[in-house]
Amino acid sequence: MKSVSFIPTALAGAIAFAMASSAAAQPSGPPPSGQVDWSGVYIGINSGWNSANSQAAPGAATTQQLTGLSNGAGAVTVPPVTFPTRQMDYSSSGWAAGGQVGFNHQMGHIVLGLEGDMDAVNGQAHQLSDYNALPASPLTTSNSVTIDRFAAPQWTASVRGRAGWAMGPVLLYGTGGLAIADVRQAAFYRYAPTPTAAVLAANPGASFGPFSNGASSDSTLTGWTVGGGAEWALTRAVSIGAEYRHSDYGHSTYDFGSTAPGATSEAVRLGFTDDQALAKVNFRFGGGGLF
Repeated sequence: MKSVSFIPTALAGAIAFAMASSAAAQPSGPPPSGQVDWSGVYIGINSGWNSANSQAAPGAATTQQLTGLSNGAGAVTVPPVTFPTRQMDYSSSGWAAGGQVGFNHQMGHIVLGLEGDMDAVNGQAHQLSDYNALPASPLTTSNSVTIDRFAAPQWTASVRGRAGWAMGPVLLYGTGGLAIADVRQAAFYRYAPTPTAAVLAANPGASFGPFSNGASSDSTLTGWTVGGGAEWALTRAVSIGAEYRHSDYGHSTYDFGSTAPGATSEAVRLGFTDDQALAKVNFRFGGGGLF
């Protein structure tokens, strides 16, 4: 199980940095007439939609075939079989909810800032792939393997820069920076051999499958995120907004499976991305805020 204690620590550091920057920053001049002053520290909450996308790259898997049984003339040892696996793409959609903390500094219409956020997310994606054309062995007439892949994100976080343009009560901005996600990846395997008639007759009471095994990994991934949004100032201290971001966490290699009899194993390279559309409420301190 991965520790996530560094996330609250990083956000606490961002708060301290923002407060110190707010105290030290001297604006270059007041905002234009009729313009909301976006400068200062803010905290807020958000909720919305999260789409998670996983990709398993083409690779290879190894299955421990039916072995050690008699074919009528004596016990036969059959080596493992390795076969190519196909690319698999699978996705899920669900909710996201969390909070953010940040700091803005306004210079005329230009607003620059730093924001950190963290959201709980849900959704589980899976995809099934069948490999029915595996070669026969001295003990079987055919063999098939099924691979069922799963991905379930647990939470996401980011630390991002923001650059925007203020117009009256509206702030339009772009944002980008570091993305972090905790994702549970899993795979389940099913091996189904078809024994020859001679093997069935020579091994009464033996187990001929199908055989199943699985493995999972809970990993904290890092990557990049980019997007944009808009905020509307309801009062000098409260604003509402909407934001869209795309995040890419790259690819990681997972060692899944087992070498037990009838089991399948692989070192699979998995990629993960997500897209979020969030509604936000922020409460500002300093600058044009009420506090």
